[in-house]
Amino acid sequence: METITLKENAKLLEKQLQKTGKFTLNDASAITGVSVHEAQKALEDLMSKYVCHLKVTENGDLLYDFGRSPQRRGDKSFGERIEEIQDFLWKMFTIFYKAWISVMLVVYFVVFVVIMIAIIVAMNKDSDSDSDNDSGSNMFGSIFHLFLSIFQWNTVYYGQTYYDTDDRGYNYKHYKEKESPFDKKEKNFMAAVYDFVFGPPRIMLEALENQKEVAAYARKNAGIVALPEFKALAGWNTDEAQAFMSDCVVRFNGSAEISENGLLYADFRDLTRSVNANDDGKVVWYWDEYEPEFELTGNTTGKNALIIGMNIFNLVFASVFLFGDFSEIMPELNSYWSWVFLGVVPFVFSLSFFAIPALRYFTLISKRNQRHINNVKKRLLKVIYKNAGNGALSSDALANEVNRTAKEEKLDKAIIDDVMSKYIVEWDGEAVPTSNGNVLYKFETLKNQLLEVQELRTKTPKNKDLGNIYYDSKEEI
Repeated sequence: METITLKENAKLLEKQLQKTGKFTLNDASAITGVSVHEAQKALEDLMSKYVCHLKVTENGDLLYDFGRSPQRRGDKSFGERIEEIQDFLWKMFTIFYKAWISVMLVVYFVVFVVIMIAIIVAMNKDSDSDSDNDSGSNMFGSIFHLFLSIFQWNTVYYGQTYYDTDDRGYNYKHYKEKESPFDKKEKNFMAAVYDFVFGPPRIMLEALENQKEVAAYARKNAGIVALPEFKALAGWNTDEAQAFMSDCVVRFNGSAEISENGLLYADFRDLTRSVNANDDGKVVWYWDEYEPEFELTGNTTGKNALIIGMNIFNLVFASVFLFGDFSEIMPELNSYWSWVFLGVVPFVFSLSFFAIPALRYFTLISKRNQRHINNVKKRLLKVIYKNAGNGALSSDALANEVNRTAKEEKLDKAIIDDVMSKYIVEWDGEAVPTSNGNVLYKFETLKNQLLEVQELRTKTPKNKDLGNIYYDSKEEI
């Protein structure tokens, strides 16, 4: 009897990807001519190569959807490549501009101060010498402070974090800022300068953090993770959760399954067999970590005032050299090179020093609005999942519950209804208007899914024991 290998089965399916992009197990079996079990193995092999969305049809069939243009795992899309190039160019620009800041803002500030003193001395030779000495001493201390921190371009300690609170009461992680060498409670001055232009770094999700959470959650729950739980762990919409689920199935040697009632879940039973499960990472639900703020500068008002004052000082003096005449006061400054290096260059820099944060301010408006919506979404989703057993919540009950013990802003019904209208479909719910003008939010599907997954876990054998060691390589040594 003629047989073909698993790799050959997968190649037969791979040839069909460009034509259809979607397979059921029966489709895969018919295309390859092998049993449904072998076809499933071939599909799983294909999933290891291409991004796949796992879906359940209304008749209970598992659908492997690779999309119209299958994308290899690890490959970046065109949009991702463009974004990566933009990020690289922006990073190179920030490095260049920080170096320029080091020279322009601080060095030019000192140069202009020295020139200003020279001009004052030239215009008034009878100034009090003691006063000059005192001001010179203070100036030396300030200059020393500036130059001590001038090349510390990383403005934060990336390994150290603390929690801060925004104006609406949302608690979020923040990097610890570089402190002043003279006052540990004060932010490093040059760090404040760089953050004034580019903004402080935001804490981003660590690589594979979501995958590690899924593994830890699976090991604590009999190896079973259902689609609504994938959503709750990372806040995915349905499409993202399906793709992420298939990624985890491939990554952790799991399998995609459908329950008798049509619930799509992943079985990671192999993950539960371990000798160090206590070392698993912490499981943080989507709603238990608010998004970091998009800060404009992250500086105190006093720091910003000082930085703005220094740049205005440079801008004014650059304007003087650009448009003024020193022929009578200090003829040596009335030259072409003085006009270029003491006028044009610092004038252009000083304008750009204000222009960059001004442009960033406008780009942050939409990001801040979306962050606010996302944090509201987290609060609502927490209540929905915690009350999923009830199957329904009125908008009044939802508002009361979400505001009951909240330290954050109070959410009115208007914003709750607005956010719910945008995301209720993602949470398998429906909004039903009532006769009293209220809205009843029903989550029967979510309720049934969460009950179903608990039942699956109770039926799953909990065998974490690895058994006795029957072979040890050290015994042969």
